[in-house]
Formats: sequence, C-alpha cells, structure tokens
Amino acid sequence: MKNIIISFFILFSTFLFAQNKERLSVHYFDLPSEKEAAFMKWTKKMNLILENEGFGKNFYKVYKVKSDDKAKTFRYFRISSYTSDKHYEMTHNLGDSYDKHLAAFWDGELGDFFSMDDKTHIYRKVYRVE
Repeated sequence: MKNIIISFFILFSTFLFAQNKERLSVHYFDLPSEKEAAFMKWTKKMNLILENEGFGKNFYKVYKVKSDDKAKTFRYFRISSYTSDKHYEMTHNLGDSYDKHLAAFWDGELGDFFSMDDKTHIYRKVYRVE
C-alpha cells in the first residue's frame, strides 16, 4: 500500500510540474510593404519603453520571409519571450506611457492590419514542450 501511495504521488507530481514556465508570444501577420517602416518605428519605441522598464533590449523581434518566398500569407512574424505567465503580465502593465503607445497602435492605421480573427493575424501564447 505504501508503494502505491508513493507511486501515485510521483505520478501526480510529474503531471503537476511537467509543464515548463517559459512562454513565447508569437504573432503571424501580413503587412503592406509601405507600412513596414511605420510598424518597425512603433516596435522600436515599444522596445525602448520595455528596455527603460528593465526588460532588456529588443524585447520584441520581427521577422519576415524573403521576397522570393512563395508564401502568400503570414509573411511576417513577431516574437517575444517570457520566463513565466507572471513575467508576461509584468511586461503588459507598465503604466501610462505603455498604454498610450499601445492605444496609438490600435487606434491608428497599423491596428487595421491586426484583426484577432486568425485569418489576417494569428496570435498565440505558447510554452516550451520538454
């Protein structure tokens, strides 16, 4: 009986603690080429806000496929990394400067390209599988 209880505890603990806390925030999207410079300028300022709050340089990283790539959709990709869900929340609650910069994005013409419908913009918070 003692072995059964110990085995159950080990099995339960494995499932309870198996998931890694590391998180990534990933965005796949399209952006008209004439809007790329504005998007990168906005991202640079967002990164500066995060850097000034102590979260390091280049928090958000943006990638795109090569011009000769045959992909027709989701040609851009933005990624950010977090040590935990708490870390994610901390980076999204930075006060007025952050809130105003984020609102300017969503209220401006760039926000038009980021519908959250999984058709023009796919956003996922994911964790590493071990």
